[in-house]
Amino acid sequence: MKIALIEDHPDLRQTFSDLVAVLRGHRLVASFSSAEAAQAGLRPRMADIAVVDLDLPGASGVEFIRWLQVSGLGLPVVVWTIHEGRDVVYAALKAGAVGYLVKAIEPHEMQAALDEIQAGGAPMSPRIARRLLQDLVDPVPPVEPAQGLSNREREILRYIGQGLSHKEVGSTLGISPGTVHAHLNHIYKKLHVVGRTQALTRAEQLGLIVRG
Repeated sequence: MKIALIEDHPDLRQTFSDLVAVLRGHRLVASFSSAEAAQAGLRPRMADIAVVDLDLPGASGVEFIRWLQVSGLGLPVVVWTIHEGRDVVYAALKAGAVGYLVKAIEPHEMQAALDEIQAGGAPMSPRIARRLLQDLVDPVPPVEPAQGLSNREREILRYIGQGLSHKEVGSTLGISPGTVHAHLNHIYKKLHVVGRTQALTRAEQLGLIVRG
């Protein structure tokens, strides 16, 4: 099976390449450092599956998964990530991912997961599968619709989530604290929330940002 990888960290791209190199019947044919690069570079029949990290620069992995569903490429998606939070898992699966694997995966586990995808299955890391089973008993409440955020708005939210002040965010991005404040007000309106804490939680639930 031909695999396209979307992962922004060079070391992790190499790790994945080394991992796939020892597998039977599967090979890495393309590697992209962002969702935008993959959108520009993927071609019909180039790959049989996309393996996607969630915490990407620019468009998030969840947004890329949503794009793939309407792209006409017909690529099933398996998430490959360090994130195991409930909101992140559900955002990825609702976007269209057919598998969810954590990055601390052994070669034999990756072999089994890719073989399962090839057979039409939906592989999950054990902890993710257990969480889904638990949620059958304690269902996750549905998330209300919200408008999408621009790249700059997602960028600002990520910095706010790291604990930066308006002044620090402005200095990092080369804009004034007042402009940061204005962007945050637009974010609150789009997400139908009050305050940064609710905004960060809501954006993560929607897969617009991914926090550690």
